Amino acid sequence: MSATLRLEWTRVWRDPTLWVMLLLFALIAAYASFAGERWAQQRAASVEQAVAEAGEIMALRRENFTKMVAKGEKPNFGLIYTTALPFRAGLPNAPLAALSAGQTEGYPAAASISPFADPWSIFDPHMAGLESPSVLAAGRFDLAFVIVMLLPLLLIAATYDFWSRDVENGSARFQLAQPVSPGRLLLVRAAVRGGTLLIPATLLACGCLFLAGGRDAGDLSLLALIVFAYGLFWIALVVLINLFVRASTTAALAAGTAWLGLVVLLPAAAASLSELAAPPPSAMAYTNQVRAAGLEIRAANAAAARAAATAQSGRAYPASLWHSRREIQQRDARLAPLHEVQAAQWARHRSLAERLRYLSPAVVAQAALDRLAGTDAARALAFQEQARNFAGQVRLLAFDWMDQDRLMTIADYDGGLPRFVFAEPSRTRPLAVDLLALTFFVALLFSLGLLRLRGGAAKLL
Repeated sequence: MSATLRLEWTRVWRDPTLWVMLLLFALIAAYASFAGERWAQQRAASVEQAVAEAGEIMALRRENFTKMVAKGEKPNFGLIYTTALPFRAGLPNAPLAALSAGQTEGYPAAASISPFADPWSIFDPHMAGLESPSVLAAGRFDLAFVIVMLLPLLLIAATYDFWSRDVENGSARFQLAQPVSPGRLLLVRAAVRGGTLLIPATLLACGCLFLAGGRDAGDLSLLALIVFAYGLFWIALVVLINLFVRASTTAALAAGTAWLGLVVLLPAAAASLSELAAPPPSAMAYTNQVRAAGLEIRAANAAAARAAATAQSGRAYPASLWHSRREIQQRDARLAPLHEVQAAQWARHRSLAERLRYLSPAVVAQAALDRLAGTDAARALAFQEQARNFAGQVRLLAFDWMDQDRLMTIADYDGGLPRFVFAEPSRTRPLAVDLLALTFFVALLFSLGLLRLRGGAAKLL
């Protein structure tokens, strides 16, 4: 076995094609990593700007408040009533955000919150352009794309004929005549040919991301595991193909077809199936229903609103604000069923899509990389839920201050108001499931290969 191993090492390292492929992968991975880092920085800057907007507004209000008090004037509506307080919530980047754009461009990364705003509409100002199918479908050339789409092609190019070519030129008979089992011979050859490319490619991917700013050692280790497991699947697939075909051209065609099916066609078919079996709700119909319900509530309260505009409440907050409070409570009660139906339909669609992704190891790998980058749908949805909960807390605060006739003071401007802090959802279990799924695919292919080898060396010629 040691002689076989030395022979394979010699053959591989004398092949200039391997060095060309490694150089090509290094260049592409470096470009994708730094392009991803630029995108992540732009996204972080946009979120920071959106979040800082509330602070800037409050600073300006404090300045005006101080000036008016110094002049002996009564601060106006927007300076003293808590119902006018602005708040912002933002989704921060994860440490390896440069790895993958993932699904983040399909979800808002910030929320504009005020006490009387509908918690389901707080994301609307930050969704410009997301309704365009071209925006959602374009994707980005990031490191995850290189790993999922291009790395398999390089592995196939390096290993597709690792046995079929020897069958063609007749050297396979000589090799099988040596005192070594066919299984071990093929395993050594596949490990050397595939591992010589996969291991450096895994290290290059991690190194490029590290240089681009991803410095979390734990996340980089997980990235290495995902890349290695995914690459091992393609090596195992090529091994299985070489156990059944006798011509290198046939092996190349079979491996290329497998790549097309598993990376392109099967994910597209799964997406289409999820669209048909559990279609997502219509955004236009939902928007129209919400708008119509809001207009009906406003029309029903028009007379009361006119009366409140001139009425005296006898309290610190005017009658118009008390009327607005009652009206938004009516609005929220009316809109709640619409929001629930919309959320339930989206949940069914995402649940089916989540199950169908296990049909393809490429989709599993992409999902794992998205989770690692913090750009998966689950993290974005967790942000939305937390932002809506925070909006509810802001409203309760404003209502409590109204009930107490409590007005804003300089001390309130200087501190004490709540701030949104995103709580990272656990990703341990989903990542473990993704890694187990990739391991299962690899084990399944090797098991099929072992069944093929039970027929003896004759089936390999």
